[in-house]
Amino acid sequence: MNWLDRLRLSPRSHELEPMRALLAAVDARDSYTGSHSVAVAVYAVEIGRRLALSTTALRQLRLAALLHDVGKIGVPDRILNKPGPLTPEETKVMRRHPAIALNILRSMKGFRGCRAMILHHHERYDGGGYPSGLSGERIPVGARIVAVADAVDTMLSPRSYKPAYAVHEVRNELMEEMGRQFDPLVVGATLAWLEDGWAPDAAPPLANALGALKMSSSNPAACTPDRR
Repeated sequence: MNWLDRLRLSPRSHELEPMRALLAAVDARDSYTGSHSVAVAVYAVEIGRRLALSTTALRQLRLAALLHDVGKIGVPDRILNKPGPLTPEETKVMRRHPAIALNILRSMKGFRGCRAMILHHHERYDGGGYPSGLSGERIPVGARIVAVADAVDTMLSPRSYKPAYAVHEVRNELMEEMGRQFDPLVVGATLAWLEDGWAPDAAPPLANALGALKMSSSNPAACTPDRR
């Protein structure tokens, strides 16, 4: 079963080609970001299902998760691929990526419903995030879900600056940040998913996912903290 079958959501034709182009552009800049975005989309929809989101809401959530890091296209390579910690000035530049994504998507059809999720996926439930310092339910629910899915994949993935977390470590981190970084309801749904639905191969490589997207576009029954 491919990842689109798992999500049971059908990409609409007007979304498909722009999304493929944007994901390919992100992957060309940084292959980790491309495959990370696919994993975040898989995880976000699984979490959204456990929160009983509608099919339409899940479709918008999937798009937002796939494109949440597209603004990194506008971040210089020296910052995007820096192996060590970012300086305060570099952090300011990196934190512009949600606004860059919004500018990229503003003129494109089919993405209106997911723009706010992308813009606000780095907000914190306690109000300490960016770009707007929103808190609690003022943060779009899709952004709250993407924030958790984003963090889960970052923790599960080995990087140059850290090893991959074990699943029990992910659970502990989510519980520790419940009500601070993350929405408690979203964390609860995520913990339920980790208990009964997660598998190490839940998300495929980006190239396979893009191929699956293309093949499923005509089939209505099929579907689809970063340290900085």
